[in-house]
Amino acid sequence: MPASSRTNGHDSKGAAVGEPSTLIHDSITGGVDDLIGLTHLHEPAILHALRLRYTADIIYTSTGPILLAINPFKTMEGVYGGGLMDLYRRQGERPNGKLPPHVYQTADDAYRAMMRPTNQSILVSGESGAGKTVTTKIVLNYFAMLSRKLQEKENIANQQINGNGGASIEQQVLQSNPIVEAFGNARTMRNDNSSRFGKYINIAFTSEGKLLRASIDTYLLEKVRLIHQCRGERNFHIFYQFLASASRTEREELCLNDMTPEDFLLTNQSETYDRRDGVSDVDMHNEMVEAMQIMNFGEDTVQHLMRLIVAILFAGNMTFAADSHSSSYSESCSLEENEASLAVAKLLGVSFDKLAASLTTKVLFARGDIIHKGLDRSAAEKANEALIKSMYGAAFDFITEKINLSINAGSSDENGASIGVLDIFGFETFDVNNFEQLCINYTNETLQQQFNKFVFKLEQQEYEREGILWKFIPFPDNQDVLDLIDKPRTGILQLLDEQCMVNWGSDEKFSLNLYSNCEKHSRFSAGSAQKVRKQFSVEHYAGYVEYTIENWLEKNKDQLPAASVELLESSEFELIGQIKVFLQKYVRSEGSKITTKSLGKQFSDSLKILRARIDATVPHYVRCLKPNDELAPDNFDPKQIVEQLRYCGVLEAVRVSRAGYPTRYPHDVFLKRYYMLGDPADFNKKKTKRDRKKKILLARHRNAIINEKRQELIRLVNKLSAETWQPGMFESFSKPKLRDAPQSSPTSVVKRVRPPPAPLPDFTPIPQSKEGYLERSLPSRYCLAGMQLCHGTVFLRPETFARLEDMRNTLVAGSSAKIQAAARRKIGVEDLKRKKAATIKIQSVLRMVFAKRQLVPMRKEFAAALIQSVWRMSATKRRVWNQYWSTQTTELSGKLLSRISNFSWHTSSAELSHNSLFAILVMK
Repeated sequence: MPASSRTNGHDSKGAAVGEPSTLIHDSITGGVDDLIGLTHLHEPAILHALRLRYTADIIYTSTGPILLAINPFKTMEGVYGGGLMDLYRRQGERPNGKLPPHVYQTADDAYRAMMRPTNQSILVSGESGAGKTVTTKIVLNYFAMLSRKLQEKENIANQQINGNGGASIEQQVLQSNPIVEAFGNARTMRNDNSSRFGKYINIAFTSEGKLLRASIDTYLLEKVRLIHQCRGERNFHIFYQFLASASRTEREELCLNDMTPEDFLLTNQSETYDRRDGVSDVDMHNEMVEAMQIMNFGEDTVQHLMRLIVAILFAGNMTFAADSHSSSYSESCSLEENEASLAVAKLLGVSFDKLAASLTTKVLFARGDIIHKGLDRSAAEKANEALIKSMYGAAFDFITEKINLSINAGSSDENGASIGVLDIFGFETFDVNNFEQLCINYTNETLQQQFNKFVFKLEQQEYEREGILWKFIPFPDNQDVLDLIDKPRTGILQLLDEQCMVNWGSDEKFSLNLYSNCEKHSRFSAGSAQKVRKQFSVEHYAGYVEYTIENWLEKNKDQLPAASVELLESSEFELIGQIKVFLQKYVRSEGSKITTKSLGKQFSDSLKILRARIDATVPHYVRCLKPNDELAPDNFDPKQIVEQLRYCGVLEAVRVSRAGYPTRYPHDVFLKRYYMLGDPADFNKKKTKRDRKKKILLARHRNAIINEKRQELIRLVNKLSAETWQPGMFESFSKPKLRDAPQSSPTSVVKRVRPPPAPLPDFTPIPQSKEGYLERSLPSRYCLAGMQLCHGTVFLRPETFARLEDMRNTLVAGSSAKIQAAARRKIGVEDLKRKKAATIKIQSVLRMVFAKRQLVPMRKEFAAALIQSVWRMSATKRRVWNQYWSTQTTELSGKLLSRISNFSWHTSSAELSHNSLFAILVMK
């Protein structure tokens, strides 16, 4: 691909536009490397450009500050590798031209900016199956390569001893992926290796640019997957990996015997046990164990983690039976003493009685006394599920902490900076959206607000660089959506917490409280049918999403019963003692009660911390897209792509980037497109000999040519601004606009904008006549007409662009009519000449044919006469000859007879023979 995407304007390969563009290039697939370069920017144009690039196996495309990465679902030759890494590294060290968009380029840009030093961040998002995890690995690999290159240059050993067998920090960072993927990834309907949590990897570098240390923070692990999986999905990888690779000794020690995933409720309810991508669970488990050894986990810790995993599997198989002595007023149950419950007690290091008591009784605190109340079967099952989720979540936090202790052990460098890599779930909307989708979409709303501010800041910097008056440009803001979700006292999460704090709270009461408090919010809607089904809709930046209130209180509490806390504290299992700190991470004591923060509160607090960390960095954005749900290569689904572009904020970003002046032309392209609207004297000059000499002289002085073009451009802009301006035009420009779709439509998205600030002093009062307009300075006139003449570009407002296009189309139509008339006249004359020549030729041919037709009979008559004359001559000659011969014969006969008579004296006549007589005649 070419080094630059800035050229003159046409797309011979069917690019996304049909008009000249500021950045369209003939030889670039799709017309542009950066979609912002499209002159006419809309969804069909973006889709067309992306489709052309995807068909040509070009999966990376820029959209302003965003890198779009389309998952190819196949091996891409030449797209990754050490050689290509080195190419982008060399370009970053010594810029020479511009390489095509690539995730290597994004990583290198962040690295070079970090060297200033300034903290950077790379935000990778997308829906499940779009390739977020792989993209994060690629970024980490690139940083590790840069660090190794520096060490090689400085002749420093590639191994940094950190008490972990001599593994380098780069290797440790890369080896953390198999571990967190085993415990945090799972097969879903959309992806075989879907990350069911978000993570932020902060990588610290020295002032020289060498990788120093790293840390990992995780967000919102999908613990509900432990209990429920849809058909076609799996639980977390670790369960299947260990059951597939456990040795006979391990199976005997952990009470597994010959059990498989089909024997456990936590893994068999979906009836899905394998991976569609062909990855072996045994190979992945071995890779995870090897990574744990590199990360200095220790063999005992690995075995203890596997023991806890098996205990969780058996816990899912435990069953409860109603007590026979329970009354109708007070139901109670008991834990059945079977293989599963005995195995759980053994593996957790507790007695069966304590395990049963913790799951079938509830601890109440009354005036300093502790009261144990029996639970019914349903409540006991909920307590068991809470124990399973709490132990697994604590184990996941423990693993993350162990990884951080290994990769964050380097020394500090006050002069260095860091790069954060965020692998976060994208905007989600399904047929049924629950509490998890609200939290995920809340995250994306928060990140979208940060993104909008960042893009608007970039746009503001460009306008200031170009000298454009930008203060009236509307700025899209989604703060009202964030307030709807998490505003104190009235936000959805706050109302949910209120219901969780009281014993009589329920989903029904929460829904009624939600409708009464939020029904008047402009972003909230709930129809009569939705209220009956306990549903409501929120208008996000990406569209309306309908949420269903089902088990929201239970999911939001996410707390471990006090009896279960006491059970784990009494455990003799060493690992339980190590993870207790993570079980109590959000626990606080209130009198004699043990309470926890709600899941919504935990998530909101961690999100605020994440937002603060991102705000303290310079962000770089990677949006991963999935071209189809079948995970098939070479299959581009436009509907799915445009939905993802909307969900990940790309279309919103484009609108922000081009909210002020959507159409932008370089000076030469503007002149080339609109020169016919200017003074005819500027482009209808007759080239005289003097002008040709002047052109030759100017060619030797480039500045003179530029000045002449500049003056021509200024005259053109002056004329066009005066012709396009109309009274009241500025008011229409300064009013914040909504999107085209009406607000009442359930499938539309209304764009909220902040009210524009007061106009600049130069715009007060706004001229209402042509004379008042002409009294203004040139920059003011340009702005009033919706135009900006900047250093290298002409910026146009939408209304101004539309008027210019109308003027140009009218003039082009009239000129086209004249050209067509002249062309038709010329074509008619040439056609007449061709017809005349053809007629003459046809006539000559016909005359020749007619002459031939007359000549043939004449030739026949002549030939017949000739034949007859020859025949008559021949016949006459024969007749004359015959007459002559008969005459001669008669005379000869007479002479012969006389001769014969004269010879009679020699012989008698009888002796003369016939031959002798003839010989005598001949001799005579």
